[in-house]
Amino acid sequence: MKKLLAGILATCLIAGMAEAQDMKQEAPKLTLITNVKIFDGESETLKDGPVLIENNLIKAIGAGAKAPDGATVIDGGGRTLMPGLIEAHAHLSLHGNLFQMRNDFNWMYIGAKSGAEAGRMLMRGFTTARDAAGPVIGLRKAIDAGHVKGPRIYAAGPGLSQTGGHFDIRGLSEPNYYFLGVADPKQWMEFAYLADGVPEVQKATREIFRKGASHIKIMAGGGVATVYDPLDGLQFTPEEIRAIVVEAEKVGSYVMAHIYTPDAITIALNAGVRSIDHGMLIDDKAMKLLKKKDAFLVPSLAIGLFTPEELSFAWPTKETREKGARIIAGMKNEVALAKKYKVKIGFGTDAFGPSRNEFAIQSLEFKARAAYFKPVEILRQVTSINAALVAMSGPMMNPYKDGPLGVIKEGAYADILIVDGNPLEDILLLGEPDKNIRVIMKDGEIYKNTL
Repeated sequence: MKKLLAGILATCLIAGMAEAQDMKQEAPKLTLITNVKIFDGESETLKDGPVLIENNLIKAIGAGAKAPDGATVIDGGGRTLMPGLIEAHAHLSLHGNLFQMRNDFNWMYIGAKSGAEAGRMLMRGFTTARDAAGPVIGLRKAIDAGHVKGPRIYAAGPGLSQTGGHFDIRGLSEPNYYFLGVADPKQWMEFAYLADGVPEVQKATREIFRKGASHIKIMAGGGVATVYDPLDGLQFTPEEIRAIVVEAEKVGSYVMAHIYTPDAITIALNAGVRSIDHGMLIDDKAMKLLKKKDAFLVPSLAIGLFTPEELSFAWPTKETREKGARIIAGMKNEVALAKKYKVKIGFGTDAFGPSRNEFAIQSLEFKARAAYFKPVEILRQVTSINAALVAMSGPMMNPYKDGPLGVIKEGAYADILIVDGNPLEDILLLGEPDKNIRVIMKDGEIYKNTL
């Protein structure tokens, strides 16, 4: 009996010691950032005050942010602290033009380049990216598990296109795999699904969400980078788009649409699409409807800094460059209408290409937008407005539920930049991240510190 009691006491003692050790190991990680001016993601002026971070969330700001014993202290040197940047139209897996996707890509190439570009995107200050179609759900898992450095990813998964639509990237001599009863290799690689008719788009949407997508990307109108779909063409019927939207709504999420023309935009908005991406050929009536529907507009303006010939890596044929010239010419009117109706404008770049140089065009979006918007407007677009956009994925499909993004406030994710200078006065500071972004923190972890 004594031996039994002794054994029980020893077991309890060991368990108590283990519990105490676990409590010691679970002590919160604390970081205090001092001597900074704060852009909170929304305000027109900077605020004073230190910021205390506990693990991956902002714990306190201002007078309540004090350095407890064991905290890491970072002196910001009077610089600007702001939320991490959010990209609303990324293509992390698109490492060439749509013609190259047909034949040249394999999984190892895509995975290696996507991981490398994710790391470079993070080093440009983008701590979150909404991906607009492609096989990046696995990349998101690798980043979140700490195997690869990169932004948080809200993934659309495979883009959804009709036969003959913008993401039907077959050559003219390539068969329709559906008629042959065999798998399309691009569908297997999860760049895009082709679906026609209400039952097929319902099934495809459900499958995309099952794979782990945060939202759905549809091709609702003609494209620039593809030869075989006219820019003014209407893609998917209103009934098909509505069926896709209903499936997204059933899991609390939403649909974004690749789209340019007023007729296509009107159909998409009336069917319930919440994010109109590109939209350069929109007219007054369609923009007014966009405002009424409380949808987001996500233009990509950096391409307007180039000629169509300079963008031949994306538009490799005469036909694609002619279409590209049309959308570049429409940008000024698009922005004017968006400002007229005060719609919600997201910050998206649509950057992709065969080398890191094309992806780096992402940073030029600040220069392009500076021709149209005040610095505070651009800062809101790339932080709090984009945060509201990605939050539409809802509690079921949102992979990041611990706190809000795109703002500096208590309880928000500790996705933080420290910038030389004041971007409220000079937005172009963010266009030179290597030089001007001195600290990059994502989820409470520091990925760059050159103070």
